[in-house]
Amino acid sequence: MDTQTSARRTFLQQLAIGSGSVFLSNLLRTSTLASRNPEGRERSLILLWQDGGPSHFETFDPKPNAPLEFRGELGAIATAIPGVQFCEVLPRLSQLADRFSVVRSIHQPSSGHVIGTHNFITGHEGSPVVNGKSLYPDVASIIHRMRYEASRSTPLLIGESTDPRLAAGMLNANSASGKTLPGRGELPNYVGIGGQYSIGLHRGGPAYLGPAAGAFEVAGDPSLPDFQVQNLRRSASRQQFGDRLNILQQLNLFGRTTTAQTALPNVALDLQGQMSAIDRFQQQALDLLSGSGQAARAFDLSREARKTRERYGLNTAGQQALMARRLVEAGVRVTAIRFSPDGRGDGDRSGIGWDDHAVHGNIFQIMRRRGPQFDQAVSALIEDLEERGLSDRVLVVLAGEFGRTPRVHQHKGCPGREHWGPAGNVLIYGGGLRMGQVIGATNAKGERPAERPLKPQDVLATIYHCLGINASQTLINQVGRPVPILPSGTPIAELVG
Repeated sequence: MDTQTSARRTFLQQLAIGSGSVFLSNLLRTSTLASRNPEGRERSLILLWQDGGPSHFETFDPKPNAPLEFRGELGAIATAIPGVQFCEVLPRLSQLADRFSVVRSIHQPSSGHVIGTHNFITGHEGSPVVNGKSLYPDVASIIHRMRYEASRSTPLLIGESTDPRLAAGMLNANSASGKTLPGRGELPNYVGIGGQYSIGLHRGGPAYLGPAAGAFEVAGDPSLPDFQVQNLRRSASRQQFGDRLNILQQLNLFGRTTTAQTALPNVALDLQGQMSAIDRFQQQALDLLSGSGQAARAFDLSREARKTRERYGLNTAGQQALMARRLVEAGVRVTAIRFSPDGRGDGDRSGIGWDDHAVHGNIFQIMRRRGPQFDQAVSALIEDLEERGLSDRVLVVLAGEFGRTPRVHQHKGCPGREHWGPAGNVLIYGGGLRMGQVIGATNAKGERPAERPLKPQDVLATIYHCLGINASQTLINQVGRPVPILPSGTPIAELVG
């Protein structure tokens, strides 16, 4: 296919669905991926990404016995695990500490947002960002790409039940049947949820896997009464939509004929495979916009009882967490949320919600406001998944690129903490892993790991293991070279053992 034909085809693909972000791109071939954990293929991931870098002191690793300039103004409270304390702004999570695990000894070489985030969400360290674009796909894109190729069991009918006593039973029954439920619209494998400024893992992306491995993007604030998913808005009349679809079908027919006539014999089969994959992405996009409406129902929080919505919190973070639960219950395999509960001193104008420098405001005042929203949303998600029988089927990971400086920084009398790659923590729930643990420790001033030092690659290895993806396998990059999914790291033994 020549350049002009390819350009016309891409343009009309985007025209037909009204959005270029809904899985319309050529797919690059990947190697066969053997699974070390076949049962993990049925699991889903919710990644709550704390963009900006959360302070480990003001969350899960307080240092009440350190000097004031290190421990800060906030106190520590007991948890459900004897001898373990969390920051005082997390009372609900403190009481649930025996239901999830915390890794307190995460460290990485970068204290910069761009490289630090890339190190964490791709596992490839160094300077692999060119013109703001990652050279390696992030964990969510890889899982999405691998899951697209794998067969999957039929998920729960979207919106059929919000009763936790029924939801788990329906999900299990549907999975066991192996049959497609009638009238179910196709859902994306990967949904990225964000606020006004950016979506999900905005410093990551699909890289050489192509846009088809990227997220279906959900912007805006789901707590607002008029919230709608932008990509599900139909911008054309029924007649216009039909005309566009007809043009797309004709162009695809031309594309297949061109491929068959012009492709070299030894690559013709592979090109046909790519065309088939494109067709599947197109159909998914069209189902989202014009199908039975099932996809839209998964995003429709008004279908939840008022009591449930209040349980999560009637704010951005709470409703994002609730949407994530609805999506994984409906069959979405990866949901990545740019999880930045409100409260930063400058109103989070940059969208980097956990970047608690002193110039942005008083970190302790901010955490007194942010903490309750954060605490409520995450604790509700954990309890809700457990009540619905989904604790084994869903893995929740709460993390940011790094922690914050041990010594409190002052800017014109205002306290804050700077970037700090040498220490940080991660919360992990569900996914069939061992819960109720605190793994690793930092030293007395929270400066660096003192016990069981672990890196972001170990967290990623644990995620891949949990979801049945062999992280030692390779993908093929844009120049045809094999690249390991994860160049280093091993699943965290305390969690998977």
